[in-house]
Amino acid sequence: MIRLGIIDNDEKARSNIIEILKSNDVDRANIPVEILFETDKSSLALDFKLLSPDIVILDIEHQDVMAVEKLKQLFPKTEIIILTHLSDVKTVRKSFRNGAVSYLLKQTCMEYLNYAVMTTLDQGSYISPIVNRALINQAFISKKYEDLLTARELQIANGIMEGLSYKMIAEQYKISLDTVRIYIKRVYRKLNINSKGELIAQLSL
Repeated sequence: MIRLGIIDNDEKARSNIIEILKSNDVDRANIPVEILFETDKSSLALDFKLLSPDIVILDIEHQDVMAVEKLKQLFPKTEIIILTHLSDVKTVRKSFRNGAVSYLLKQTCMEYLNYAVMTTLDQGSYISPIVNRALINQAFISKKYEDLLTARELQIANGIMEGLSYKMIAEQYKISLDTVRIYIKRVYRKLNINSKGELIAQLSL
């Protein structure tokens, strides 16, 4: 028996997920699914902690990605599958950093939901092919920047990406504020950009 929870603001989507999970017998292995709860984000409370699901299917479209971390705090042993329309790499990476292990797009992966559940329970990870390709492209672009920038320039650029001020970067790497500015100018020149916003946009692809 697979104990499962669903968190999605769209009631119709929740019903559709339940129908898919219950109609196929997960992965055609005749393994029954018990839906412990199906809810929107607003009604998930501490009393759900007693339910301890094996898997929670979560749509992060209308809430902060930090919802993944909150779920992991509530259910430390539960595997989290993201099922959403959001496909931007930044959101995907944040979801994984906060504890999700699988990421499916509603528009292309609903028919694979049962397989994703089984794969996730078997200590695997199912990632939508479109999302996977975006992650691969980002890794390729990141490698290009790593080849283009020196180690110190990458440190400074990553500091900017993390939201650190020039002063904080200077303190972290024990260099002067003027040195930070010099490195930032070099990074801008090498990447052919003119602002912090452009830097963040390029490195967040």
